[in-house]
Amino acid sequence: MPGKLNIGVIGPSFPPLENIARVAMRLEEKGYDSIWFADHLMGWFPHSIWKEEYVGKLATYSPHTFYETTLSMAIAASFTKRIRVGSSVVEPNRRHPAMIAQSFATLENIAPGRIILGIGVGEAENIVPYGISYNKTLKKLEEAIRIIKILWSSNGYELLSFNGEIFKLDRAVFSLPPKQGRPPIWIGGRSKKACKLVASLGDGWLPWGVTLNEYKQKMDMIKEEARRLSRDPANIEFAAYFTLLIDPNRDECYRLMEKPIIKALALVAPSEVYEEMGLEHPLGKDFSPIKDYIPAWYSENEILDAIKKVPREVVEKVLLWGNVDDVIDKLEVFRKTGMQSVALWNVSFFPEPDKTRSSYQCIDKIVEYYKESNS
Repeated sequence: MPGKLNIGVIGPSFPPLENIARVAMRLEEKGYDSIWFADHLMGWFPHSIWKEEYVGKLATYSPHTFYETTLSMAIAASFTKRIRVGSSVVEPNRRHPAMIAQSFATLENIAPGRIILGIGVGEAENIVPYGISYNKTLKKLEEAIRIIKILWSSNGYELLSFNGEIFKLDRAVFSLPPKQGRPPIWIGGRSKKACKLVASLGDGWLPWGVTLNEYKQKMDMIKEEARRLSRDPANIEFAAYFTLLIDPNRDECYRLMEKPIIKALALVAPSEVYEEMGLEHPLGKDFSPIKDYIPAWYSENEILDAIKKVPREVVEKVLLWGNVDDVIDKLEVFRKTGMQSVALWNVSFFPEPDKTRSSYQCIDKIVEYYKESNS
């Protein structure tokens, strides 16, 4: 039988810093399950179209404004008592696995039993422009998780060694044990190799923007591989990260989908999404946003020309969208497949900031629905 569904949202990344504590306390009071913080230096929105004509008063800030992830998590954790606090997601290109282990062990000491280490391969946009190598990303991820687990299981005195292709430990020590067990490790990614990594090393799966059919297929793959490895799939929490467009009026969603800043999100969809519709990705054949898309490198005209090639059907496919009932209906279909948790990135107010309050009020109603359903 399908179980309950936990609802979480992405936390603030823009100033003022006080918003992190305020929002985290508000979410906890309203019964949200989790708050999540992205690990970005660059955002998915090209700043060439991050202008008042496209995003209104949000143009005051750059779309690449992000507080540091683990510090943001520490603030949210310090001001709350129940809500789970997660990263969505850190990666081992900019962060050495030993530093990830130390940061998240520290967080676990702040909020025992409430920290989730979301980790993935990372995106080129946060790595390549900063002179960091973006290669062998899945191998880096696998070795990083193994090292983190080795460090967390240390008694603090033993000398630890690991001879990986990418990372090495040479008689290292780690003396900061997590306070309550260890944080669960949720792995992002939707490739077959990433799913196999979830099955072998993950405590949870947190893919971004998957369709229902893909989610079913990959979930079954993870469970089958886990059983093959003598792991109980019940010990893996199945989650998903959705980009959310929500409004009390469904027709408003259709209107907002035509806004350039929303259509630009469809450029983050992989080529496969377009190919399924007999189309080519607007930024080129076989274009991979994770590996190839550096939004800040595109001019306004280049982005506007690209989004002209984005049909609304693609926008509908890459977003979770609709009014409250629509979104609940869609989440219910995922829940019935076995999905247990969601992290919602609300983009509804980006084209029209005045929709901030109403869109979050809609999410509050979704949380209220699942509080009753889960009880």
